[in-house]
Order: sequence, then structure tokens, then C-alpha cells
Amino acid sequence: MTLKDKEIADLIAESESEKVKDLQQTINRLHKQVDKLKNNQDELVDAIYNAVQDSIADIDIPPVKPPKLTVAKSKNEEVAVIMLADWQMGKKTPTYNSEICQQRIAQYAKKVQEITAIHRKSHNIKKAHIWILGDIVEGIDIFPGQAWVVDSGLYRQLMKNGLETLTNFIREMLATFDEVKVTSVIGNHGRIGRYGTFHPEDNADRILYETTKLMFSGEKRLEWVNPEAFEGDRGWYAVDTIGKYSCLLVHGDQFRGQLGIPWYGVKKKVVAWKALGSQPDMPFPNFKDLAFGHWHQQLTWTDAGITMRCSPSPESNNYYAAENLGALGLPAQRMMFVNAKKGIVTADYENVWLD
Repeated sequence: MTLKDKEIADLIAESESEKVKDLQQTINRLHKQVDKLKNNQDELVDAIYNAVQDSIADIDIPPVKPPKLTVAKSKNEEVAVIMLADWQMGKKTPTYNSEICQQRIAQYAKKVQEITAIHRKSHNIKKAHIWILGDIVEGIDIFPGQAWVVDSGLYRQLMKNGLETLTNFIREMLATFDEVKVTSVIGNHGRIGRYGTFHPEDNADRILYETTKLMFSGEKRLEWVNPEAFEGDRGWYAVDTIGKYSCLLVHGDQFRGQLGIPWYGVKKKVVAWKALGSQPDMPFPNFKDLAFGHWHQQLTWTDAGITMRCSPSPESNNYYAAENLGALGLPAQRMMFVNAKKGIVTADYENVWLD
């Protein structure tokens, strides 16, 4: 017995109809799952943060003992400003890796203490402001081929080497100053994935800052400001105020250009920001100076009444920068001192050498 053409067509149609029904049911089920995930997104984020807080709460970290300061007879009170920029934790070059980064940042802490001790002979220095300018971690998927120039994954960059190095540095500062304020901004290497892949607030630098901040949750002598993202904005800037002095902090990837620091691009954008901040009806804050990193070079430049300061990096032998930008900075970080009453910078250590 053979099937007629019509019977065959009916069987095919019935089979296709069943496939369509199954496919439609699958689509409906997936839509319901997506809707459920969207509705639970905030709950999931809260659960993750609560889990981190609960796990860290079990760690017993004793508060740092305040220093026994010898106060100078001078009434001149100054605030130490300590810049941390472009550690690129996880980056690997012929003379740089995570272990060397840890050693150099520990060395930087000692040099900050030595420089502060010298200034304390003629000034009262009880407070310190730490400016973290981004790219503290190297990241893992920022550009093609990055996997060949890192010595660790994002987990170790964040939760092992990065957390340990940053925590130890802040503890050293708490042992040196009565009060410490940290203001931190994110870098482009903290971005997770390529541009537009994840939510703007998803940044490895921010995760490291928040985790380190939780490590010091019981430390009353420490204040920490870490700008949050909102309405699609990634929380890319902060303004730190020290008495009458104020400084806009950004990472520096906002300045476009090639062949080293883009001087014209920096001036154009900073002057525009200054104009925005001077208008009372604009949300952008007012500021006196600018501090940034990203370019791994020292820069001090005053224009239109604004002093722009770029901090160098502890990294060494970045041959990509040498080949493509003709720039090869020496390992260093930057610090300065501010007279809060007068609102001026009294001393500026452009390069605190770390090699």
C-alpha cells in the first residue's frame, strides 16, 4: 500500500504544525524566564552585595593604631595628597608583574612616610587624602591579544593581589596619619569586556574599591568616596575638596589623542568642564585643579587658571607604548601637600621614584 501525494502532504503539514507549536511553546517559556530574570535583577544584585558583606564580616581585621605624632610648633597646617594611578595589577612586561607591583607600592608607602616626616618638621600634617585615579587592575579582555601580557586572571587581580596591595597601603597610611580620606575613580582597564557589553557600572576598579572599603568598615578614621553610576552614566569623575582647595579627579581616558599626552585635548575638555561647573544651573561641580592618570607620564601644566597634573605609573618597560606612542615612562607615583586654609598647593612631588 502506497501513500498518495495528498496524504503525504497532509502528514508533512501535520508534522510542521507540531514543530511550530513546540517552537512557540519554547519561545513563550523563554519569554517568561527573561521576564522573571528582569524582575529579579535588583534582588540578585542585592543578594550578591549582601553575600560579600556577610563573608567579609566574618574576617576579624583589627583597627590600625593611630600614630603618635610630634606636632610642629608652626601653625601652618597642611594635608598630604597621595595619588595612586595605573598599577595595571596583572600586567606582565620584562621588568614588571604583580609581585613587582606589590613591592613598588610597598616602597611607595615608605617614601610617603619619609617625605611626610620631613615636612612635619615645619608643618602640622595630621590628615591625608588618597586619590585613586583608575586602572589599578589590568583587566583581561580590554584589547585583542591582552591574554599574552597578563600574569593572572581577573579573580586574582581583584581578590588576591589587588585587594592585598591596596589594603596594606591604606593600613600604612592609617598608621601615619590621624585621618585618611580616599576618593576613587574608575579606569578604562577596569571595564569588563568590550565597550557596551555590560552595564556601565560594571567595572573591576569599582569592585576592588568597594571590596577594600568593606575591609575597613570598622575603621572610624577612614572616609571613602567611590562615585556610583546612575542612569547610564558610569560614575567617571569625582571632586575632592580640601578646605578652600578643590580638584577634579578623572582617569584620563576622556582625553583623546595619539603620540603621548594630548595637550590640546586636555586643555579643551578641562576648560569646558570648568565652564560647566561655574554655572549654578548645571549638574557638573565646580573645581580648581585637575588630577588624572592613564598616560603613564608625569605632567604639570597650568592654563586658564587650572593646574593639570598627570600621575605616572609604577609599571616599567611597556614596549607597546614605546613602539606606538614613542613614550616609555619610568616607575613612579605622585604626591603633594595642600594648605587647606589658603586653598593652595605648597609642595608637589611630581615623581616619587619606585625603581
